[in-house]
Parts: sequence; structure tokens; C-alpha cells
Amino acid sequence: MTMKFSGMKHLLFGVSLLALVLLAGWGIWGSGREGGERNEKEALFSLQYGQGTSKQRVKGFFSEGTLYFCLPGYVQSEEVRLQMGRQQLLLLETEEEGGEAVTLGNGDTLSGIVWGKSYRMEFRTEGKETEHAQVAFMRGSDIPTLRLVTASGNMDHILSQKGNHESGYMQVVDAGGRTACVAKVDGIAGRGNTSWDAEKKSFILKLGDEVDLFGMGAAKSWVLCANYYDGAYIRNQIGFELATVGGIAYAGDSRFVELYINDEYMGLYQVMEKIQTGKERMDIGDKYLLEIDYRDRAAKEAAFVMLSNDQPIVIHAPEADRDEAGVQRFFEEFSRRMEEGEVPAEKMDMVSFAKMFVMEDILQDMDFGYTSHYMYLDLEKEILYDGPVWDMDNTMGRGIAKEAEPLFVIDYDLNYNNLSRWYARLYGQEEFCRIAEEEYREHFRPMLAQLAGGGVRERVQAIRASIDMDAKRFTGARSVFMENASLEEHVEYLEDYLTDKLAVMDACYTKDLAEKREMPEFPALERQKADGEAEEQLEAADGEMGITGLMMRYRFPFILLVMCSSGVILWYRCRPWQEGSGNGR
Repeated sequence: MTMKFSGMKHLLFGVSLLALVLLAGWGIWGSGREGGERNEKEALFSLQYGQGTSKQRVKGFFSEGTLYFCLPGYVQSEEVRLQMGRQQLLLLETEEEGGEAVTLGNGDTLSGIVWGKSYRMEFRTEGKETEHAQVAFMRGSDIPTLRLVTASGNMDHILSQKGNHESGYMQVVDAGGRTACVAKVDGIAGRGNTSWDAEKKSFILKLGDEVDLFGMGAAKSWVLCANYYDGAYIRNQIGFELATVGGIAYAGDSRFVELYINDEYMGLYQVMEKIQTGKERMDIGDKYLLEIDYRDRAAKEAAFVMLSNDQPIVIHAPEADRDEAGVQRFFEEFSRRMEEGEVPAEKMDMVSFAKMFVMEDILQDMDFGYTSHYMYLDLEKEILYDGPVWDMDNTMGRGIAKEAEPLFVIDYDLNYNNLSRWYARLYGQEEFCRIAEEEYREHFRPMLAQLAGGGVRERVQAIRASIDMDAKRFTGARSVFMENASLEEHVEYLEDYLTDKLAVMDACYTKDLAEKREMPEFPALERQKADGEAEEQLEAADGEMGITGLMMRYRFPFILLVMCSSGVILWYRCRPWQEGSGNGR
């Protein structure tokens, strides 16, 4: 019986070890298989088209079994030529019965090809076996193109870690296909926090010289925003537009572009002005540019002050000769008076606070009061200004609990959200309510009504072809809260939110807004209990994904965990047998 049991241990150990090896092999094979197939088939051929006196090359990519080539909207099929070896032929067949096959060779154009249509493809190389696949050629919207080339010719270093950067050059092409500028790039680097883990990355561009992109003003630093977690793609766009028509000072500007890096299509991006001081940005002289941010992020900045509940305010400018002690004293006094029920009106620009009060009420940002909220301070005159806005892809309805709430900004985690507490205090003032009501009615409401009445769909339709290409390049979930939603569902959801928000604000922001106000009873001021609301939201989203979704999202950590756990269990279970063997049992 002992011999049989010992033999069973040997068998179980062998089977478990084999399973462990197979599991490890599957992880390694699975991680490299798609990339290996993609690299092999991408090399079959590429496309080339004229760009002024130069030539542009576009590589293909495989997505869900089809080889896609994505081209700018201004390119015509008869201008696009195949690049391949002389002894190679491409046979394209239509899906319809009796459809005529098209045979193409090196240098032939795509004349007659239907954009977006999927073709059966036979790729023939002399002396090799014919390869079969599906192929589709897509063309984007009537928007500009931004082409980048890195010094290394690839993105491996940049994508391996956020903060890694590489030099290169940039070519900007307008929507009509004309080269607008060519510029040296000192650095291309990744940007973002939780968004850095997304399949589609955002980037920061630092140019060698100041360049005016698309009429947004000359600057060296520009943001390439991926908008990956916005399933409707346009939340940042309409946020900036609302801020502009609302008269919020230094509201940012942006443009959608098709992005290509090293001849690879990278997706639909939004080129944004970076929030920074300067004549073509925030021309605030020697005033202090400030940002409310999480503690862990603030700790990485050059300078910040900490408020009484451990909520930091980062000092972005000036970079030299900062009076940090003076900024600290200002906010200590400002916060103390707010907490004691006295609004320090002489120390704040009331109109800027009223505009941002309305703007944040429309946005209902999940990060409101915790991160990416900018202000600027005239320390000499001791006057604080609110705004401008930034980072709005997680706003205006995201499938979370609070949707179209009345006066959202005065009841958002009041016990440790300073901004919400300050807004609640201001709401208790009759003069502030009068200004807020006027700002909403005269400036914000007309555009809010236009968005709810078809403006959302108009903006999406203007970039629809580019959205379709982007969706082929990046097939993952576009929202941690609505991960399985289609583009139409995302658009409909945003429309519904804005329609509801319009009704809610119309009912609230009336002539008697000041009479309806109620002085809130503040709970005791508490220190922050978590590193950041974003981490809590991500954990909640992970909980909604389910076991299968989590395993797919974090499959390689799961593999390593299973491997390590299996090894420990096998060692522990087999240890008595190993010790027994040493004793001659």
C-alpha cells in the first residue's frame, strides 16, 4: 500500500510538473505568437503614396484575422501604390459570387479598391507557398495628419516605461494633404497615470523650437491625447469648447489628427495645448500656476504645499524664485476662513470661481477636487483665480452611480474634498449664486442645448471614418464602466446624459437660485484616507469586470502567480517523500 501511494506521488508530481511546463510554455508562446504572426505578415508588403515632393510609406497591422492598411482621408486610391518584391503578386477577390479578382504587382495602384471592404487575399512569392488572409484598406476623416519618426526607428524604448523619451522629427500635413511644417523633436515620451496602462498610449512632444500647430499658438510642448477611455471620443473636445464659450480664462484648444509613427498607423489622437505659462499659453506673468493633485503624484513634483487635510497643491510656475512659504500662508488663511464659514471674497476672483462652478457641475468629473484641477494665484495682490479645465475624458456620464445630479459640485465627498467644500461655502452666498446663474444662462446653456440637440452626433460624425480605423487598431474595451458598449451606445449615453443635465440645471439655475440656497453643514475636516480616488475607481471597475475579464486583462501576472504557487505546493507536498528517500524508507 505504501509502495502504491509512493508511486502515486511520483505520478502526481510528474503530471503536475508537466502541466506547469505546459502552462509556462503557453504563456510565453501566447505572448509572442500574435506579435510574431503580425510581424511576419506585415512584412509581406506596404503601401506608398506621394506627399508633395516626398513619398510616404504605411505599414499594415493584423486585427481579428484581417490585415488592415489605414490611410489619411485626403489620399485617393489611384495615388496609392504597393511596395513589394519584384517576384511577388497580390490576388484580391471579392466576397460576392462571380466577383472579379484583381491581381496586383509591385508598383501597381489601388485604383478601383473599395475603402473599408474586406477582400480575400492570396500573396504569392516565387519559390514559396502561397499565403492566404483577409485584407482591408481604410481611409480616415477630413482631418490633419501628424507623422513622427524616432531616432531608433521604433517605439520599443518609449513604450517600455513611462518617462522614457527619444528624439526624432515631425511632419504636419493639413486636411488637404499639404505639408504645413517639418520640425525637429527633442523628445517623444509617454504620459498619463492610470491611462498609461491602456493599450493605446498618450504622449508628450517636446520640439526643438516653438511651432504653431493648427493656429493654436507657437509652443515647444504639445500633448498627444489618446482618449482611450472615452468610448465617444469627444468628451475632451466638447469640454474645451464649453470652457471657451463659457469664457473660462486660458481655456485650452485642440485638434484631431491621424497619428503615424515610423510609418505605423497609431490611431486617432487629439493634439492639445499643454497647460503651462507663456505668451501663447497662460500669459499670467509672475503669477503662480497651481494644480490640485493626488499626494503620490505631487510628491514627484518640484514644489507643492499641503493643506490641512493632506490635500496637496502643486506649484507648476514660476520655476525659479518661488515663495513657497507665501503660498502656504495664503492657503492656510484662505482655508481657515472657509472652514469657519467666512468667504474671503477679497482674496478671490469671484467670476472665475462662478464659471468653474458651472463648468464642473456640467462635467461631473469623477476626479473633481482631487486631481487635474488648475488655479492660478496673484501672490502679490493675494487674489486666487479658478481654472482652466483639463483632463475631461472621465466626465459627462461614465456609467457610474451619479448621473445628472443637481448641484453635484457641492456634495462630492465633502469631508476631504477641499474644492467641493469651498464651492459649497460659495453657494451659501447670494452674490455668488447670482453670478453663477447669469454665467450659466448667458454663456454655457446655449452650447449645452446644442450638444443635447444633435451636436454630439455632429462632432462624432465629423471624425467617424477615423474612429472606425482607430477601433480596428485598438480592439479593447474603451471604458472601464461600459467595456462592452458599441460606439453608438457610447454616443447615445453621452447624449442622454447631456439632455438630462440640461433639464436638471435649467430647474436649478433659475433667477431664485440665490433664494433656494441652503448653507451646508460641513462634517469635520478629515485627512485623506486613500492615495487617490482614481485607484478606488479602478478597483471598483475591476470588481465589475468579473473573473474572466480580470484573467484576460492580467493574464501574464496570473500565469506567474499560478507557476509560483504550483511550485510551492509541489515542493511542500513532496517534501516528506524526499526526506523519506534520504532515510532509506
